[in-house]
Amino acid sequence: MPYPKIYIDAMLLNWGDRLFQEPLRHARALRLSRAGIRDEAARMRAQVARTLRRTPEVMVKITNKAASAQGMRAVRRHLRYISRNGRIELEDQHGDRIAGKDALRDLTTTWQLGGWGIPETSTRREVFNILLSMPPGTDRQAVRDAARDFAALEFGDGRAYVFAAHDDEAHPHVHLSVQVRGPDGRRLNPRYKDLQRWRERFAEKLRKHGVEANATPRRARGVTQRYPKPAVVHMIARGETPSYWKPLPTDAQRDAGWVAQGGVFAAWREMAYAMARSRAREDRTMAVEMAYFVGSMPVQRDRPVVGRDRDDGCEQPNRLAPDTVDRSDDTRPDVER
Repeated sequence: MPYPKIYIDAMLLNWGDRLFQEPLRHARALRLSRAGIRDEAARMRAQVARTLRRTPEVMVKITNKAASAQGMRAVRRHLRYISRNGRIELEDQHGDRIAGKDALRDLTTTWQLGGWGIPETSTRREVFNILLSMPPGTDRQAVRDAARDFAALEFGDGRAYVFAAHDDEAHPHVHLSVQVRGPDGRRLNPRYKDLQRWRERFAEKLRKHGVEANATPRRARGVTQRYPKPAVVHMIARGETPSYWKPLPTDAQRDAGWVAQGGVFAAWREMAYAMARSRAREDRTMAVEMAYFVGSMPVQRDRPVVGRDRDDGCEQPNRLAPDTVDRSDDTRPDVER
């Protein structure tokens, strides 16, 4: 028997928030009115639909580590890099364009001496270097426009920043440098949830500029592989392989990744179960698509084999199949693509 629409919407929000957001955020749905549940469920359906059709994922990354060299010396070096020493145009928080070595020198002087100032050397970050990227083939102008809108939304409180769009690589990307201290002296201190919010807002701005973009945690898509760091990539390009880096996960790592995926499988299963009992044909179709999506997740390739008969070589049923996994909801958003 079909379930009422309000029940379908509530279940979709309940399990969708567990899947796409931080744990326990779904509890907010209990305080929503019927109209609020309807509107939030429409948003969640759009999120699920983008994920099912594998919409390109945005990448937002802070590239300067807290333990690395800081201060104006490092800031000056990074601004020279993203502007290609003045050959690539920078744009600041006011929309002013900065091009050429002289203009770049004026900018660094202003950052060093203006406002709260930036010391020549520092033991902590004075500027956050943020990379906003999309897969090859994405409209480059749309990426630049979306980065401009994202920066104005997230840092438009009077905080100084500049960004540069790079078109010399396959992946359209923008380098954004934001001063840590705002006009009130408070320092930026982004946490895990802040980085996920940055991803979601950047993807939202891209969609407003006509680019299909999504911002979901890797685990929600069954992606457990972490790509090598740039230093490892450069070493491999030179024909060197770091002794501590392994290109393939061990059996123990595969098994641990599969067990950690249990909460994700549970969320997809409960959403599909509810949608399959909806009166709307679109919901029932989406439930079928969810089953195929989970079955084709990359993590399925690392599914552990439990109990192999040595005589006939037949595999025994896997006790960690998606329909029998623990219903743990301990899933956390990931900020990487």
